[in-house]
Amino acid sequence: MESTSITTQEVEAELEQVLHSAPFERSERLQRFLRFICEETLKGEAAKINEYLIGSEVFHRGPAYSPNEDSIVRRQAHTLRQKLQEYYSAEGRDHCVRIELPIGRYVPVFRRQHEEAPPRQPQPAPATLSRPRLTWLAAAGAVALFAAGWFLGRSTSRSVAALSSPAASPIIREIWGPWFDNPGAAIICFSNPMTAVIKHFDKPLPPDAKPKRLPAQPEEERMFRQMFHLPPGGYLYFSAAVSQSKTGEAIAAVHLTNLMARAGKPVDITQSRFLSWEDLRRDNLILLGHNEANQWIDPLLKQYPFRLAATSGERQRGIVNTAPRPGEQPFYQIAYSESNTEADQEYALVSMIRGVESGHQLLLINGLNTQATQIATEYLTSQKGLQQLVERLRKERSDPKGPWRFQVVLRTEVYDKVPTKASLVAVRVLD
Repeated sequence: MESTSITTQEVEAELEQVLHSAPFERSERLQRFLRFICEETLKGEAAKINEYLIGSEVFHRGPAYSPNEDSIVRRQAHTLRQKLQEYYSAEGRDHCVRIELPIGRYVPVFRRQHEEAPPRQPQPAPATLSRPRLTWLAAAGAVALFAAGWFLGRSTSRSVAALSSPAASPIIREIWGPWFDNPGAAIICFSNPMTAVIKHFDKPLPPDAKPKRLPAQPEEERMFRQMFHLPPGGYLYFSAAVSQSKTGEAIAAVHLTNLMARAGKPVDITQSRFLSWEDLRRDNLILLGHNEANQWIDPLLKQYPFRLAATSGERQRGIVNTAPRPGEQPFYQIAYSESNTEADQEYALVSMIRGVESGHQLLLINGLNTQATQIATEYLTSQKGLQQLVERLRKERSDPKGPWRFQVVLRTEVYDKVPTKASLVAVRVLD
């Protein structure tokens, strides 16, 4: 237990109240999950609690259960955190003892309401990182994402202290006020692009090795050895990966979490492959990435003036302007430079729109490449960027009724995959 002043009897009493509360009464799975980790912790067995044990004991996975192939524990842990937050923001808000499940851990924390929340622990590095050398193809942001995940946990754990910090500036509150004032957490959703990982092994793998990997062909091997400066010898294999994210999204998450933490706003994270319509109805969500890597974006944008188009045939992915105004383009796509000394012109679509259900917030930050997502988020979380945005919004509508709902297209110059400042190229104020 995190506090020596809390007795086992107090925790057991609080656990029973949580399990019989409205957020948990219809979910036997979550009841079993929470009861198991709490009882094991109270018995002094916290060190034994891990993903495999929970999958086996709580969700009755058999001896062949593999956490790498079955994400049920991670998905249910995400939902459990949400339910606990929902309970303590309403039914249990006045309870002296609280049960929490920090991000990145499966061991619960028991603390008194007015104690400072303990720092959240970073996710341990995957075991595969200590095995043969890894080279990332297409989604090279795994290290940055890990760092961002650590920062997310650290920043969120300090959100209680941030409540006493000075209020956000009027410009920041004009855009972000509905998020700061909403009782629910802000959930940052990373996209899950289809990627392949290249791994370098000293010896060839047997044909029946698991997970399934494909050997690189001679021409591919020469290209990747040159591209990633691999030493001679050994063997290269491809393997599919669905849990990667992009560096720009990881950096974007840091900016968003910084903003929320300064306002005392709790933050959580998820992946698009774990998202459901139930999550969209009940959570305040920020979706990062383009529609080729996040299947939820197209349905959410289908009624709005700006939408995303995936790569099709000879056409690049882009931003569709369904009703261009004078001087605007009907289609925005990346303009790649012909020289390493010149900049690529890249675009991002930002959509601050109504939540699927009233009372919830929804924001989509969709760069056509990961670096455009990064710069769009920096623009949206900086005083200078928001000042420019608010001025343009007020030109569009001088007397807004309620919080700003809008779509904007941003352009940025990118040198060697590093974005520079963003500029507004199109704005729509939404009803």
